[in-house]
Order: sequence, then C-alpha cells, then structure tokens
Amino acid sequence: MKENVSQAMQKFSRSVIVPVKFMAVMGLFLAFSVILQLQFMPSFLQTFGTLIKTMMDSMLNNLSLIFCIGIASSLANKKKAEASLIALISFLFFLAANNAWLILTNQIANPGEMGLFGTGQGMVLGFQVVDMNVFLGMIIGSIVGYFHNKFSDKKFVDFLSIYGESRFTFMLLIPVILILAVTMSYIWPIVNGLISSLSGFILTTGLIGVFVYSFGNRFLIPTGLHHLLWMPFCFTALGGTAEINGQVYSGAANIFYAQMANASTITTLDPSLRFATFGFVKIFGSIAVALAIIYSAKKERKDEVKGMVLPSMFVASVAGITEPLDFSFLFVSPLLWFVHSVLTAISETLLWALGARTYMLFGLIDTIVSNSAFSPSVTKFYIVIIVGIIMSVIWFVIFVFLIRKLDIKTPGRENLELAAEGNVITTSEVEENSQSKLLNSNDVALVIDGLGGANNIEHVTNCFTRLRVTVKDENKVEKGILEKVSQQKGIVENGKNIQVIIGMGVQTFKEEVCDVLGITE
Repeated sequence: MKENVSQAMQKFSRSVIVPVKFMAVMGLFLAFSVILQLQFMPSFLQTFGTLIKTMMDSMLNNLSLIFCIGIASSLANKKKAEASLIALISFLFFLAANNAWLILTNQIANPGEMGLFGTGQGMVLGFQVVDMNVFLGMIIGSIVGYFHNKFSDKKFVDFLSIYGESRFTFMLLIPVILILAVTMSYIWPIVNGLISSLSGFILTTGLIGVFVYSFGNRFLIPTGLHHLLWMPFCFTALGGTAEINGQVYSGAANIFYAQMANASTITTLDPSLRFATFGFVKIFGSIAVALAIIYSAKKERKDEVKGMVLPSMFVASVAGITEPLDFSFLFVSPLLWFVHSVLTAISETLLWALGARTYMLFGLIDTIVSNSAFSPSVTKFYIVIIVGIIMSVIWFVIFVFLIRKLDIKTPGRENLELAAEGNVITTSEVEENSQSKLLNSNDVALVIDGLGGANNIEHVTNCFTRLRVTVKDENKVEKGILEKVSQQKGIVENGKNIQVIIGMGVQTFKEEVCDVLGITE
C-alpha cells in the first residue's frame, strides 16, 4: 500500500511539471513584452509588446485548464490525444454543471465593488463557479488520467463498439464530473478556508518558514517529490493570493507574472515571492559545487573532470536544470547533499531577511529577463549578487573541506578501475562515452535489458533529465547494466518505479526506447 501511494505521488509530481515547463517560456515572453512597452520604445514596438502581453495573459488567466489537459495527457499510459480531449470536455462539463447548480440553489455570488474577490467564486471561461483556481485543473486532470488508464481498453461487441474504449471512459466520467461539480459547491469553501489558514500560518512564520521550505525543496530532489512542495506554493493559493488590476491571482509565480504584466504601477512585490527564489542555488550554488569538485579532483584527472562537470554547471546555472550536476555527487555522498540543502536554505533565508525581492524560479536567463521588467529599487537584485558571491565562496570552501577531509569519491577522486559485470573498465573509458554517443541503439538495448527485458516494462516517460519507467517485477532489474548507460550519474529505485539519470538528451532517448518497445504516445 505504502509503495503504491509513493509511486502514485511520483507519477503525479512528474505530470505536474509538464505544464510548468511551458510556463517558463511564458514568463520570458511576458517580460519581453513589458520591455517593449516602455515609453521610450517606438510605437510599433509598443504595439507589438501589447499583442505579446495579451497572448501571455490568456495563458496566465487559464492555468487551470492548461494544468487539467497537461496532467491528464501526462498520466495517460497511451492514447494521450484522447485523454487530452476527454480532459478538456470534462473541464467544460464541470464549469457548466457547477455554475448551473450555484444558480439553482441560490448560491451564486453578486459581484461587489471589487468584483468577485473575497466571495469564494470566480469567472472561468465565462462561467461563474467556485474559485478552485489551479486545483480544479489538477483534480479533474488526475481523475481523467485514472479513469482513462483503467477503462480506455474496454471493448464491447460489434454493434456497441462505438461506446467502447475511450468513449466508455468518457461515459463514466459524465456522472463523476456532475457529482464533483455539485459536491464542490459545498466542500470547496471549507477546503479554501483551510488552505487560507495554512497559507497564513506559513506566511507568518517568517524566516523559519522560508528556511524549512527552502531546505525541503532542495533535499527532496532525489525522490522526485520536490515538485509537490514548490508547485502548490508557486501556482495555488497556498503561496498567497493577491488582487492585481482587478484580477485575483493565487500562487507566488502567478502573482509575480501578473505584477510583471503591470510593472509600471508596481512599487513593491508581493510577499509570496519568498516561495519563488529557489533559482539562487541553481545559479550560485551550482557554480560553487562544480568548481569544488574540479578543485578536489586528482591532479592528473582535472582536465577530464572539467570536461564532465563544466557542461553540467553551465546547464544548471543558465537554464536551471541541476540534476546532471546534482547526481554527480548525491549518490556518492548523501552528507554532501544534506550540506548542499542546508546551504541552500541559509542562502534563501538570508536573501529574504536582507530585503531581496528577486524572482528566481529557474536559471540565469529566466532570472535576468523576468526581473528586468522592474526597477532595481523594487527587486533589490544587487543584494542577490552580493549574497551570491559570499555564499559561493562559503559553498566552495565547505565542499572542498568535506571532500578532502572525508575522502569523498567525487568525480576525479575514484579508484582508477571500476568493476562492472565481471569486466574491468577505466573511469576514463566511462566518461568518454559522451552525451552524443549516449543516444544510440546499443544504449537503448542496454536500458531495456537492464530493466528486465521488454516484457517487464509497463510504462515509460521522462522528466527534465531522468528516464522514468514502471516495471512489472522489480526483481528483474539489473542495476549494474543501467549504470553503464547512466554514466555513473545514478539510478533511483522505488519499488516498481525506476529512474535512470540520462541527462539533457533524455527526451530523445525516451522516444528511442518507446520506438523499440512499440509504445506510441
């Protein structure tokens, strides 16, 4: 039971990240549109900026629908297009049914001077419904994903075949969504009150709350469950709620994007921003850790380690994808990972205590572009630079001390020979297998073999850097074989859920594995 719950949570967490990836692009273009609308810009550029902003606003104001479709399609093991269509229709069904029930039972709220703000209801795609925000999309997307996987293969006799498979799932969901729409009219106001109380508690715990949140957000990365921590704070009412230009937004990231879209009228950034600064470690912490690993490597192997670590450092600091670097030392020394998480928490707490109000969700590109929409007097970005330099030095010194004092076998400090399946291979031979050489048919065959063969593989997907596979029998998994492909980055095993750390080319690699297995999206 515990294993099934853990696997379900991991599956949900990786499905949630799908729409978040697209939000990173939205944030960049939103910042770009704000810059184009500055007064000194030519009129045609201001017009172009207004058009881009309007497009990005349409995404920001309909995140619930986007999450609904993204989660449902990601959770679907197959027939993803049909799962997405069912999710869209189910979402519309909920809106229509919930609105009709509120009207029939005289629960519909009357807009006041501030619109529907504070009434517990909101407008979604023209329907006035209970204000569930992004939670609505998450709930419906998860329900659709579950029903789709369970019933979409159901077949009927010929003359009833039109009602089988995905259509059967759709039929079952109609009463389910109706019941959900009615019950949420009564349940969600209570849930919303609990969320507001919890949010208020976290927001009022001050620096302690920031420290605990920051530590957990980094420390949970190996489990893949960190998404379940930061995502609600960034995209739901747990992170706070604010009214901006007559529109209500919930979640640290959503509030920041909304303030960005109205940057000319913003003099202070919302306190929820404290939950959207975990990009600090991706920029400064990654640079310090990478340099510490290189510095601590054996003299004759420094060039070798540079070639392996520097690309990972670049990806982490610039794009915000830290897993390739994280897994170069995480499994070698859990102590280093714990220290890394503590230093992350200390850094983010310091930033907030010193008054920095800088949005740092991803990497350097996202940070610079997003915050450029505001005056430095608003973001206090100079504090980030000062704290970043100081903490990078501290990070470097502590890592070098621990690596050398405890003789931690970080890259470049391992024994020259590694045993692998009865053969002896040199570390350099492993590292020479570069990313470009990784994605070939031989490696695909190795992964399938390491996972217990094609018949043992039930589901294949991926996140930023990991190939995520659900197997039928975990006892058939050959970890040694998988580690050859992962280039010593690491393997994460959690019952039937296996994660192979591939790197930035994981999407292409996953597609090749699916091609060989005959799995279609």
